[in-house]
This record gives sequence, C-alpha cells and structure tokens, in this order.
Amino acid sequence: MWLLKSVRSANANRALTNVPGGHLPLEFGCSSIVSNQPYQTSVMKITWLGFSVGVALFALVMEGQNPTPKATITTWPQGRSAAISLTFDDGINTDLDFAGPILKKHHLNGTFFVTTGMGPWEKRKPEWKQLAQDGNELANHTVHHPCLLPEITPHSQDYTPEMMESEVAGAARQITELLNTHRGLTFAYPCGNMSFGRPQDEVKNAALYARYVSGHAFGARGVGMGAVSSDELNVLDISDLGPTAGKGFIDLLKMAEPALGAHNWGVYCFHGVGGDWLSVTPDALDELTDYLVRHKEVWTATFGDVLRYIQERKAASIDVKQANAGGFTIAMGWPLDQQVYDVPLTLQMELPGVWSEVTVTGDGKKLVPELAAQKNSTVIMVDVPAQTKVVLVSQEAH
Repeated sequence: MWLLKSVRSANANRALTNVPGGHLPLEFGCSSIVSNQPYQTSVMKITWLGFSVGVALFALVMEGQNPTPKATITTWPQGRSAAISLTFDDGINTDLDFAGPILKKHHLNGTFFVTTGMGPWEKRKPEWKQLAQDGNELANHTVHHPCLLPEITPHSQDYTPEMMESEVAGAARQITELLNTHRGLTFAYPCGNMSFGRPQDEVKNAALYARYVSGHAFGARGVGMGAVSSDELNVLDISDLGPTAGKGFIDLLKMAEPALGAHNWGVYCFHGVGGDWLSVTPDALDELTDYLVRHKEVWTATFGDVLRYIQERKAASIDVKQANAGGFTIAMGWPLDQQVYDVPLTLQMELPGVWSEVTVTGDGKKLVPELAAQKNSTVIMVDVPAQTKVVLVSQEAH
C-alpha cells in the first residue's frame, strides 16, 4: 500500500491551538480526498469539532516499488571522453605507402579525401579499394582539386557553377562505383575554399557550392578553427585542428589538447606522410597513432562515423515505457536515413538499487551490458545497434 505522510498547513496549526489540550483525537473523519496518486500532493478536508482544516499529503514510495530508471545516450560511444579523427587529403601515393600501413599496424582507421583526377587514384585503384576494405573511409575531395589560391591549379576563380557541380558529382560517382556501396560519403573542400568563381560572384556561388556538396555528402570538413563541439557543429563546415605540416609527435598531440580537455571532437588534416607535400614524418604519425591506441578513453574513428554518431544521437528518441521490480523497456526512434546512419549508439541507464545481474536485449537479440558504476544505484552502458526499436532490461531472478 502507499504510505501517506500528512503535513499540516499554517491554518491547521492555528486551528489546533484552539483545541482543548492541543491534541488530535485518535480518530477523525475525512470528508473528501482530491487525489492520492504517487508523487503528487493530495489535499483532504478534515472535519473535527466544527473545524475544517486543509492538509497536504505527500505519497511516498510504495513498498517494493522501484522509481523510474533513467536512460540517456552518451556523448561518445562507451562513455568515452572525446573523439579524434585522422584525415588525409588529396589521394596521394604516401597515403597508400605510409599512412595506410601505419593505421593498420595500430588497428586504427582514418579518412582519405581523394582527388580522383590525380594519378594515384587511377593507377592504384585496387589498393584504394583494399584500404576501404580494411575499415578506412574513402571520401570526396573533387575530381581535380580546384582552388582559389593562385599558386594551385586548376584555379576555381575560372569555374562556372556547372563545372564545380561536375567536380563534386564526378568524384562521388567514381568513389561509389569503386566501393559498390551507398552508405553515403563525406566531403572536404580543396584548400578549405567554400566558394568559387569571380569575386563578385562568390556569395551566390558559396550557396551553390553548399547545395552541390549536400547533394552528394552528408557532411563536410572545412579548415582550421580547432576542436568541434558535438552540439554546435555545422555539418557542412566541420573544422579541423589546423596545419600539421612539419610537426612532430609532441606538437601534433598539443593540437588535440583543446578537444581532449573539453570532451569535444578533434579532426586532424594531413597531406603527405614521409613525402609528397605538406608532409609529416612516418615516425610522427606512428607515435600519434600509438598514443591514441593506448588511450582508450579517446574514441578514434573515421570522420564519417563520428559524424554519424553525433547526428544519430541528436535525432534519436528514447522513451522508458514501463517499469517494475523486474525490469523495464525502452522504445527507441531512429528518424535518419538508415542506409547512411548505421552506427550503434551507447545507452547509459541508471537502474534503481543494486542489480547484481542484468540481462539486456534489443529487438529480442542479446546485448552485452557494461557496468559503469554501482553504489546506491546501478549504472550500465550498452551498445545498441542502429534501428533497434525496443530495448528490454531485466534483473535476473535468484
């Protein structure tokens, strides 16, 4: 039964001072009870010796009843503290000769923004495909790398809207055909330029460029503004951490410190590794990847997968549908395109009391919970596959 605790109002206290002896009798009559629902204030009128007294009642927890569990989606998978992405521009030989093998050595994956009109793409397609099969992301960096910088050709000042649209669409088509996938692509602006054409046309062309990119990518990397907050990012202009050329491991690590300290997303932008242009040494990249592997609290993943997680987390809905002594269910909604947004989300659940053994299933399939904390309550985390509709959490009986 619900245990009720009565709290006398100021008027009731004053009324009781006029009662002979100042004591309530053992029995009294209730003329009406407005509500007796759990956790809600109830008001009942008590009539005794001609006095009408308003009394507030607060319902306490029913014996054996558990409060509603709390469920949230963690900012980063498995409750990690921050995210890092290693990206490599241009689709050049050193991507395949040095960067790819270093990532594979440390069991990490990166994102390679390839320019499909450059020689290495055409001449080494089987190796690019293998790079993707190893778990790396191949992404769009246009066909010919048009740029507003005067020292880089082709000059995007000379581009018409039709030419720029062809640059974006052509590279997207070639990458998709090689990979035989429709999981979606990301994009990086050559030279970080987000417009093209003559100076007097740059404003309207910037809007056109964004339209071309959004038609062939679900997100894009810009340049140089530093770490990114997952709650404030612009999906078509996600900043990188700044220039990496010539930096050793210590300086590369310092670039990530703002992201790591603020629990944000840091995106490295590399070009050459051990050669080509704007390069870092293989040793510098090797030390950085080794550091990231050893620091499991940091989530290192491809640019596309980090963006997928962020967008899925922000769009997903979670609703605790029922709770009882034995467990509860969570209904989840995944409104984004399931062909593109397919990474698991990590649910964190605070369970009332101490649960010694917990079983979790997603749409009937067993999931593996991880104990995060246990004191007065039990906190678990579990990775939930994309598009899972119902998560059932139950306490195993003994």
